[in-house]
Amino acid sequence: MHLIICNERLLFRFGVDRVLLLLAQGLKASGWHITFVAQRANHDVLRRITDDIHTPPEHLGAYTDLDQVTAEWLRDNRHLFSPAGSDPSGTVALIGGWPFYASIAVFRQWGVPTVALDCGGVPYEDMKGPARMVQERLRAQRREYLPEARVVTPISHFVSRSQSLPDAGPEVEIAMIHLGADHLAGGVDQSLWLHGHQVAGDQAGADPADGPMIINLGRWETGNYKNSEGLYPIARQIIAVHPKARFSVLATADELKLPADLVGYILPLGHPSDAELSALMANAQLGLSVSHWEGFNLPLAEMQQLRKPVLVLNIGAHPEVVADARQLCADEHDMAAKALRVLAGDLLTGPEWEANLDNFQQTFTWKRTIKAYADLLATLNPIQELPVPKLVIDTSACLRDTANTGVARVVRSLTRKLQDFGEPLFVTWDETLREYVLPTEGEYHNLALYGGPKPDPQHYVLPRSPAHRRQTLSSLGGRALRGGWLLQSEIVFERQGPARRAAARQLGLNVAAIFYDAIPVTHPEWVADTAIRDNHAAYMRGLAETDRVLPISPDAGKQLQAFWEREGINPHAHVKTCWIPGELTASVRATTPAAAPGAGEPLRILCVSTLEPRKNHKVLLEAVSRLARDYPQLDWQLDLIGNRYAGADHIVDAVRAANAADPRIVWHGVVDDATLNDYYAKAHVSVYASLVEGYGMPIVESLWHARPCICHNGGVMAELAAEGGCRTVDMTDPDALARQIYALASEPQAYLKLASEAVARPILTWRSYARAMLRQLASHTLRTVAKPLPRQWQHLLIDPQLQLVDEPGQLALACLLHQRPAQCALLLGEHPQWVTDLIGHHALRAWQVADGTLLGDVSRQGAISRIEAPVDAALPLLLAELRDNEITVDLVVLAAEPYNPALREALSPLLTGQAEGLLLIAQGLSAETTLALGLPPEAAIELPGLRGYHYPLVKLGADK
Repeated sequence: MHLIICNERLLFRFGVDRVLLLLAQGLKASGWHITFVAQRANHDVLRRITDDIHTPPEHLGAYTDLDQVTAEWLRDNRHLFSPAGSDPSGTVALIGGWPFYASIAVFRQWGVPTVALDCGGVPYEDMKGPARMVQERLRAQRREYLPEARVVTPISHFVSRSQSLPDAGPEVEIAMIHLGADHLAGGVDQSLWLHGHQVAGDQAGADPADGPMIINLGRWETGNYKNSEGLYPIARQIIAVHPKARFSVLATADELKLPADLVGYILPLGHPSDAELSALMANAQLGLSVSHWEGFNLPLAEMQQLRKPVLVLNIGAHPEVVADARQLCADEHDMAAKALRVLAGDLLTGPEWEANLDNFQQTFTWKRTIKAYADLLATLNPIQELPVPKLVIDTSACLRDTANTGVARVVRSLTRKLQDFGEPLFVTWDETLREYVLPTEGEYHNLALYGGPKPDPQHYVLPRSPAHRRQTLSSLGGRALRGGWLLQSEIVFERQGPARRAAARQLGLNVAAIFYDAIPVTHPEWVADTAIRDNHAAYMRGLAETDRVLPISPDAGKQLQAFWEREGINPHAHVKTCWIPGELTASVRATTPAAAPGAGEPLRILCVSTLEPRKNHKVLLEAVSRLARDYPQLDWQLDLIGNRYAGADHIVDAVRAANAADPRIVWHGVVDDATLNDYYAKAHVSVYASLVEGYGMPIVESLWHARPCICHNGGVMAELAAEGGCRTVDMTDPDALARQIYALASEPQAYLKLASEAVARPILTWRSYARAMLRQLASHTLRTVAKPLPRQWQHLLIDPQLQLVDEPGQLALACLLHQRPAQCALLLGEHPQWVTDLIGHHALRAWQVADGTLLGDVSRQGAISRIEAPVDAALPLLLAELRDNEITVDLVVLAAEPYNPALREALSPLLTGQAEGLLLIAQGLSAETTLALGLPPEAAIELPGLRGYHYPLVKLGADK
């Protein structure tokens, strides 16, 4: 059993480091071999557990890049941990957090399950500059990669519900395991850190005083969630009763900037060792923690293990870690009052308190914590991922258009993440060639806008069309694509649909399509663009002929299937929802619930949507009018953000009229991302009045910013609302909407519940969307439809469209082409019709060169392009053109014709090059030609009328 423990630091003085080292020590005793990976570590301490210690090289770039850089280092050094080809059974990775979130994906690729210890991310709303940027990056990495962990182990129920579940999502196992707290009280082997590895503390002020000694738990930090300045009013109230009281804090004298009246009362302890801190706690009469956020609060637990009274604010994980509910305080004033009662002997004393401490001491032990981890790790098996399918993505519109509409945003964001999992190709449809072609450099630039896919990814090369001519997708060789998928990521004009699907299937690709909505069919009156409106029904019919449809919401899928049923269509396509994500890459997700409007503060209402009929601004404007009429005591402001819509000037007129009647209604038009984020930050609630949508992005956008949303009680809006953070109403009823707005403004507890739900609910990321889509495609089972039996058995191998001949070579050649499909066939000379028919049917592309005039006439005979010209003139030009288009000839069929020295010269580069293929020569070819070609004495395969030889040949024979 092999456990790889990863953390930025493994220095015993720090919280997460200490937890990981105690787990390592205990799990080693349970039989696990330990490997450590850390950017900074105390190697002397770590070698008491293992010699298997790895330190990534120092990163000299931006600290915010460290997580990704660490994953790249890990990927490049797989041989140190889980060599390729080795069985990952029994190997588990345990990460402590940053900078190893992206490494979860690397371990997963190796088949190694990851357990993510989750201590939670600290609040950062009050942080500024680099500190805030780091925290924002950390939170983004958590959301990106925790969904790929095997198990997340939050250290409290609070962290579990507030961060682990929202970030990891519902598919990841969440196993809450409380930390132990008896490491200072002899609950573990302390030899790890009792060998001079801790820095001695500054003992100034540690001498006993005549008055009570009170210790402020946790490191001293002001201006953030640690709220150390919260000690000041508490100290003043206690000093008023106990003038000789002293308060010890974990800070040096230089770090401590105190109000003048508290100098001499609040004493710096420096940074004491564990033994010194334990003695300080044991000698204190009371411990206080004024922190506004804690994922566990280990000092609280440590002091309770020493059976000392502690008071904490009623926040975070405190309710589940305190030994006694009476330790919880509503605020600093309440804490001061309770502190005086503790010092007077009236609180946290007596049999009940002692019994609660007994229960705590028996529960919060490292023995119990280590056993919980050992039991969990023993259940973990290697990760068995489905192989990533080969993917070709039709991005025709985004390649030519720089606009970033809703569909374009999905296409660009999705394709960028798909590059992280494989090597997707991008194509556009060429109606002239009636083939999929590769993008040009300029088109790749268009696709890359707004966070689209990289034109030059590091791990593979994207093929391009030269600027002056198109290179077809088929020129890459269909064999490499066979069994993969063409993903139609955009809405297709169905007049091209059959040809696009046929082109994909000719290359051996399955066809999948993202389906956005049925609005142009179900509500054509709300679609101004006649081209879209007139195409959509045909487009939805065409989707039935794909292999898989991926609706962006359950409601979109229901609408599509209901349409098929009404049309009497029996679809070939398999339909399964693949929810699109709500992640907003242009803004950081809110981590604390929004606050309800305070006394005298107007309710800020935000509506983000285009001014078009189905967005239902009319009802929203009526609702705020009635809000003003029925609830005059409520002050409010409505901010409208969104572009005007072609053909809907009447809505613009209505908005302007509403503004003229009530200036609290303001339309801001189109705004940039930064301005939009500012309006969300100012808003208390959003209203999305739309009646029909494929998804409803503004709903999730509001939840992303922790703002409750009021939306319609039907369709996808109701589906989105079901997971929390929303209130639903009948958006055709302005009175109901007005009542709901007023309710949220007047019920702060209900408002806080919704805002808290918005923060706590998982919101899918683009990476998770890409993973879900790839899983669907990789697990797709082709639907087998029993074909009718042919009347003649030969047509089991030979297509019924081809004429049967009384020639055994026809059946033999059909067997060969079934077994060995040709990507590009080259026929030289004249052949029987059945030969050209068979090869034209089976080969992806086929050319025939037959002696003719110098004009070099090119004609199309069935599926074969025929050139009539002297072979020495036509063949070199044809081979050069195929080579320029990166098309490999893998089948050559040579007719039984008299010896031609020019033929030998023209074939020489092909038959002696690096490309592999099969040369078939017809019976009756002259011995002189056979000798000149340098064919081996024995053929690789014998067919009636044909002999086959593998090429490249070693060399061609000498010309006679």
